[in-house]
Amino acid sequence: MNREQCLEERRSGAGGSDIAPMLGLSPWKTPLELWQDKTGRAVENISPEQAERMYWGNTLEDVVARHYAEQRGVRVQRINGLIRHPEHPIAFANIDRAVVVEGSRARWTGTRVEGASRILECKTAHALAQNSAEWGEPATDEVPRHYWLQCQWYLGITGLPFADLAVLFGGQRFVTYTILSDAALFADLLAEAVSWWERYVVADMPPQPRTEDEARRLWSSHVAGRELVVDVKVSQAVHELVEVKASLKALEEHDQQLKDTILPAFGDAEAISCGGVRLATWRANKSSEKTDWRAVAVALGAEQNAAIVAQNTATIPGARVLRLNTKEITK
Repeated sequence: MNREQCLEERRSGAGGSDIAPMLGLSPWKTPLELWQDKTGRAVENISPEQAERMYWGNTLEDVVARHYAEQRGVRVQRINGLIRHPEHPIAFANIDRAVVVEGSRARWTGTRVEGASRILECKTAHALAQNSAEWGEPATDEVPRHYWLQCQWYLGITGLPFADLAVLFGGQRFVTYTILSDAALFADLLAEAVSWWERYVVADMPPQPRTEDEARRLWSSHVAGRELVVDVKVSQAVHELVEVKASLKALEEHDQQLKDTILPAFGDAEAISCGGVRLATWRANKSSEKTDWRAVAVALGAEQNAAIVAQNTATIPGARVLRLNTKEITK
């Protein structure tokens, strides 16, 4: 399949990397961003740093899998395609490798993976990550919770008892963690995933935004005259924001008072110092140019020029502005 076909297939259900975002437990993706992915609304905006990290993660997967097999004296195998839950097709697994039982071949029977003893998931991480609280001692199941949930999801769908999470830290330290299948937990995860899918994807209703940025992207305009009654938590946040803004205003005024003392001391000098220590500089930035193309068209006096400018002028909707009712709140 090409890339677009792969993306379309992944939009057909919930995979292992989707479980943490569904539960609001992912460090990389929110429930709303997951919903946008699954409904084809996501705008792909991958930074060069993210693209490089993804490239090396994919490239080093084979290296990690091969070293694991050599270290353990076992054979590992890919299972091509998505493995779907027999009763809930929206639940699927796309495991990195299956650890093959000697003399057998790993295969999906439609209800479980046969011919394998466990799952192998291959990860790469920053060298400093191994010292964080998220990663425990080797051979334990103390791994970041989004990886732990991913493995539990795969174990529940494949029917295998264990998942080994092989991690290459900083390209130089290889560690393996082992996660035991928890059938009761998987049942809860499956029920939550099915419910989430019906509630948001099938119904085409977005989950509640969790950040200012998400709220602005989801609701860029307002309904005139509409007013909502919010809970105490939101009311308290509004009162606290009024206090924070008052503090910021006081700090801004103090900031200006300090500048009023410092800048006049420069005169036309580039820098100021005291006691042999350079305190600050006040230099002009490099000049730049900006062309007013509308004025150019008018100056040329040609109607066609003005028409071209009009054709290429777009009206940008006004952004929603949060204005606090400070007078009422501070009474």
